[in-house]
Amino acid sequence: MDQEVKRKPAGVRERAGAVLLLAFGLYALFEAAKLPFGGVRAPDAGFFPVCVAAALSVFALMAMLAEAPRDEAGAAARDGNGATRVAIAAVALLLYALFLKPVGFLVCTLLLMLLLLRGICKVSWRASLLAALPAVALSYFLFTRLGVPLPAGVLAF
Repeated sequence: MDQEVKRKPAGVRERAGAVLLLAFGLYALFEAAKLPFGGVRAPDAGFFPVCVAAALSVFALMAMLAEAPRDEAGAAARDGNGATRVAIAAVALLLYALFLKPVGFLVCTLLLMLLLLRGICKVSWRASLLAALPAVALSYFLFTRLGVPLPAGVLAF
C-alpha cells in the first residue's frame, strides 16, 4: 500500500525559512544594539554586528515578500543547471578581480551585480538595477568613509 505524501505548496517552506531568518536577524539586531556603535570613521564593537543583523533582516524580509514559482515546472525552468550557474559566477568573480584595478570599483561591481542578479538569478532588469545601483553606491560610500582605497579606473574622480 503506497501512501500519498502530502506536499506543502511551493514557497511555503521558503517563506517559513525567511520568517525564521527574519526573527533571528531582528533578535541579533536587538542584541547588537546594546553594544557601543561608534561611527563610520571610528566603528566600535557594535558597528559590524548591527550592520550584518540589519542586512540579514532586510534580505529575510525581501525573501518573505518574494513571489514563489507557480508550479514545479516553472521553478525547474527558473533554476536551470546549477553547475553552469556556479561556473559562470566563478568566472565572473575571476574577471572581476582581474579588471577591478584598470576598470574601477564602481563599474566592475555594478556589472558583477547585474550579471548575478539578471543573468544568473533571472531577476528583471528593473529589479536588478533597483538593487544593484544603491548597493554599489552604498558600498562605495561606506568603504571610502572607512578609508579603504578603491580603484577609480575609468571613472577617475
